[in-house]
Amino acid sequence: MIIAIEGGDQAGKLTQSRMLARALKRCGHKTKLFHFPDYTTPVGREIKGYLDGRRKHAPQLIHCLLAANRWEKLHQIQKYQKNHTLVMNRYYHSNVVYGMANGLNQKWLENLDAGMPRTDLVILLDVTQGESFRRQRLRRDRFERDAVFSKKISATYKKLARKKRWKVIDASLAVQEIHEKILETSLGRL
Repeated sequence: MIIAIEGGDQAGKLTQSRMLARALKRCGHKTKLFHFPDYTTPVGREIKGYLDGRRKHAPQLIHCLLAANRWEKLHQIQKYQKNHTLVMNRYYHSNVVYGMANGLNQKWLENLDAGMPRTDLVILLDVTQGESFRRQRLRRDRFERDAVFSKKISATYKKLARKKRWKVIDASLAVQEIHEKILETSLGRL
């Protein structure tokens, strides 16, 4: 089973992904946690340079790189998918959302990940722009700095969540409350 934790910047994806992976292990499920982008790979380092403002790329290229970063991990994903529950701190859904906010075609973006293992459950942590900026004002990456772009991200996530029936959780709740909702939803699918 593949569970993706998605959401805008500063929604709590990293915290909740880690908490979910630990909780599933305590419940007896073999679990593997993946993070995307994965900055430890060659493509991931290029993405990091772009997000930090040290590199410039056309939107099409950065979204191709984001997809390539997942393809770099395909072998590992397939290896663990056989007998583990995979928790993804972002997966291909975020590339579609951010790409659409960048004005790119949804079908083109989805095709970049055609052939990657599909998710069984997508959980969207819905965070307002005000809350996102309150959580972290400084050291925001290229995608996080622009409040207008951030609003587009939020609206696009909500639109796709309705269309694709993702589980939406209010990310302004207490950390433990969010975790309990995610765990309950996840265990209900296992």
